[in-house]
Amino acid sequence: MLPLFIDIGKGTQDILIPLKGKNPENWIKAVLPSPTSKFAEEIRKVRKDLSIDGKIMGGGPLKKALLGLVDAGFKVTLTKAFSRTIRDDLQEVERYGFEIVENLDNPDFYFQDLDFNLFKTLLDIAGVKESLGIVGVACQDHGFIKGQSDRVTRFQLLKQFLEKSRSPFDFFIMNKTGVFSRFDSILEQLQENGVKGFVVDSKIASVCGIMVYAEELGIREFVGLDIGNGHTLGVTIKNGKIAGLFEHHTRLLTPEKLKALVEKLINGKLSFEEVYEDGGHGALVFESIKPERILVAGPNRLLFRRYGEFAYPFGDVMITGCVGLYKIYHKNLQN
Repeated sequence: MLPLFIDIGKGTQDILIPLKGKNPENWIKAVLPSPTSKFAEEIRKVRKDLSIDGKIMGGGPLKKALLGLVDAGFKVTLTKAFSRTIRDDLQEVERYGFEIVENLDNPDFYFQDLDFNLFKTLLDIAGVKESLGIVGVACQDHGFIKGQSDRVTRFQLLKQFLEKSRSPFDFFIMNKTGVFSRFDSILEQLQENGVKGFVVDSKIASVCGIMVYAEELGIREFVGLDIGNGHTLGVTIKNGKIAGLFEHHTRLLTPEKLKALVEKLINGKLSFEEVYEDGGHGALVFESIKPERILVAGPNRLLFRRYGEFAYPFGDVMITGCVGLYKIYHKNLQN
């Protein structure tokens, strides 16, 4: 049975299926529109009242498209199971103008992150007869605790993991959290399809992918940057362990500001307050490092082109997160 790794972002969903005995560059790979962007395109074509059922999934473009329909005066009814895609606080969802119900008999749409028909089609196209075994999924979730900033909740997740282990390859989740609703939804979708699996924060998956690239080059002490559409995560790595990290919103960064944050991270002088008060999620630093390289990934990696070099794990920057998932599986879960 084959493992499958999928990194679900705002713009794309990147898929990697390893093939035994094949060079990694010849494994099955796909870069496709993300579920949220694909579903948003469907919603933008509709000009009528709508009812939607599904699972909690990535919002972003889909949330924006649905709000556009509500603002245009159309009635949009969501099941309780799907509505937290908009916001975890259901009272806020209702304030936006959505109607929330327990169940819908014949919804116009059913939306969720994972599409197992798509995965089967990829295998069929590739002529692969094996069924899917374990599935690893990378996505992003801020988490939700009533009355607490989601920036604080999300950063607390990173901090809790670091308190247990400073190896990012240990940052995977196999059981429901009760706090991170999208992670829990992914695990539920896997279970309903009879598949074992795990979920990883997309930024951590990318860091693991960058570490694989660094290992290929024999680099042991470096800065890793994932510059995404929404968030930028910076880490310092020393001998396979996280020496420090910060997370910020990409839209609030300039090349110069990012360079200053990275320099403070390297020197062990970046504080949680500096990042949080600037609108980011925070920082946590254990020690300074003397980096051999600055390795950069993510869709907005051009932002740091002057100061670092691009990482190409398994020869392809687009599957950085998937490579990280593969390595987590290989280190922890492979029989």
